Amino acid sequence: MEQSKFATLSSLFAFLMVITSRIFIPVNESTFTIQIFIVVLSAILGGSMVGLTAQLIYLLFGLFVPVFNSGALAVEYFSNPANFFILIFPFVALAIGTYVYTWKPLYDMLLRATVIIIFASLVYLSANYLFTEKFTLEIFIKKNTAMLISNLIETYIAVILCFYWIKYNKLAK
Repeated sequence: MEQSKFATLSSLFAFLMVITSRIFIPVNESTFTIQIFIVVLSAILGGSMVGLTAQLIYLLFGLFVPVFNSGALAVEYFSNPANFFILIFPFVALAIGTYVYTWKPLYDMLLRATVIIIFASLVYLSANYLFTEKFTLEIFIKKNTAMLISNLIETYIAVILCFYWIKYNKLAK
């Protein structure tokens, strides 16, 4: 991929991360964003390096400009251990982008994406457990069930779109 296309896609997906961090979807007592959809989409459409770079740009940009969903800079935002899950985004993009371009069947892509999201959720769970005293699995499941389900649904939608986009592009050539 040429450098200008790489820089444009990385910047575009970093910008989409900023925009989607401000769009809240209310479910029961909590709200969540669709940022994981953009993470997966950046890895699927741009590849592992575009996805990784876009997420790193987003995180580094947060050091200087309040781009995170709370409107705080990174230092203040990461003072709450519950927000550490955002640090997993570059690794999720790298992992999904790596597997997508090996051209796997749809069910294999969905399985791998599910494993990556579950692994990322377990890392998030571990970070919460390490940095908070009153943390139990029951509290985590009650507070984050909607978020976990939405992350899986968003991932499935992005993977299915990618599968057919790749298939269409291969047929068009």
